[in-house]
Amino acid sequence: MKKNAKTAAVFGAAAVLSAGAAFTSLAAWQQEGDSWIYTDSRGDRVTDSWRQSGKYYYYLDNDGNLATDQWIDDTYYVDVNGVRVSSRWVHSDSGDNAPSSDGGWFYLGTNGKVVTDSWQTINGRRYHFDSDGRMSYGWLTDGDNLYYLGDENDGAAKTGWLCLDYSSDVGQGDGEVASTMESGGTWFYFQNNGRAVKSNGDSTYVNRTINGHRYYFNENGEMATGWVSIADRQSGDGTGVSTLKYFGGPDEGQMARGWRYLYDDPEDTGDNNNNDFSFGPASPSNATPSNAGTYDGGDGAWYYFGSNGTPEYLSETASSLSQATTRINGHRYFFDSYGRMQSGLLGFTQSDGTVISAYFGADDSDGAMKTNRQTNVIEEDGERSTFYFNNSGSVTGSQNGYLYYQGKLVQAESGENYQVFEVDNKLYLVNESGKIQTSNRAFRASGEYRYEYDHGTIYYINDNKERIGEVTDGSPLPESAYKEVYTLTNSAQ
Repeated sequence: MKKNAKTAAVFGAAAVLSAGAAFTSLAAWQQEGDSWIYTDSRGDRVTDSWRQSGKYYYYLDNDGNLATDQWIDDTYYVDVNGVRVSSRWVHSDSGDNAPSSDGGWFYLGTNGKVVTDSWQTINGRRYHFDSDGRMSYGWLTDGDNLYYLGDENDGAAKTGWLCLDYSSDVGQGDGEVASTMESGGTWFYFQNNGRAVKSNGDSTYVNRTINGHRYYFNENGEMATGWVSIADRQSGDGTGVSTLKYFGGPDEGQMARGWRYLYDDPEDTGDNNNNDFSFGPASPSNATPSNAGTYDGGDGAWYYFGSNGTPEYLSETASSLSQATTRINGHRYFFDSYGRMQSGLLGFTQSDGTVISAYFGADDSDGAMKTNRQTNVIEEDGERSTFYFNNSGSVTGSQNGYLYYQGKLVQAESGENYQVFEVDNKLYLVNESGKIQTSNRAFRASGEYRYEYDHGTIYYINDNKERIGEVTDGSPLPESAYKEVYTLTNSAQ
């Protein structure tokens, strides 16, 4: 805002007053030394009064001299030529004889009076004036509304985004403009009417959609950043993670939707006893899970946020793998109870105590659940094995002529040729590739005849192929090395 420290009349005092005097026969302006006086129709000197000359007004002080460059009755101002100022800004220093001894900027309205205790639109910008007429600046609380009016030489109500010096402990203070939050500022958003977006006493946060993104603001008008506990807790949430939304780094504030890779972990800072999640901003990347090159070896985790900003997580009520996983763009993903996407070979204990397996790829993969035959599953102990999965998890039993247990291929030991295994109370004779044998014939193991398969029954035989007894139990089944085992509930409970 460009304001002149002092105003100037259009004409010099002598020229204006001389012109005015020509229209009065009895009353007249007269010059005495360096000053002007005004005599009335009786020739008496006029004091403490206004007089008009042409279109201008002048004030005669208590000595009858023309007042110049001063305030009159803390209400009007006359310039260096004595002309009463209207529709103009006037600045006074602290200690001057002004409506406020603190000095500052004042605005004289069309009637010449100083504007007080109100909002005024001047040259298309909104200004606020206190009860003395002093232009407000910095932070202003007007009722329940919060404004920012720039510095002492500005005063116009701001709109849009501003990063301002602010302390939750101290309050707004002077509110100097800061470049970023990292330099000590806090982001605020001011609407077209100048009011900061902030919540009222009915809620902790209020949200607004600005330029297509959702932002949240607290009762002080501070833009939310990082993880914030802001929503109602959902049924089945055992950690409180459903109360959280994520709003990006210090200078972002946009409510997260979709995939985000974050370094802040809710489990590290949340209090399970009272769900008091209060922690600093994270440092998200702009990557998506398909960009495997962004994986940093485990310092962070992938999260997926729904359209309402709630992260996906493992519900305590999930009773099946389908309920425990989330379908996103045609693929299924698994998120733990804190919303962290998990990869690798995982086990899921069902309500009957049995364990099913599911594979979500290597740590540097996109984390999508794998189905069908997978020949390069990396177990937690580093072993690479063959598994078979369907949409419900791992297969146990026969699948395409091969034997699987909890998804893992069951194979005869190297050099054994064939072995018998029992799966789901059924005996199978398999070779070293895991293929189930169904031919009615004798089989060698370790170079000697050992088994005979006959229409579904397996017998022990000697080297002369003579039966010496029926096989009634099997060799130990292979164990899987899970990255983690999760417990699913009984939906009937």
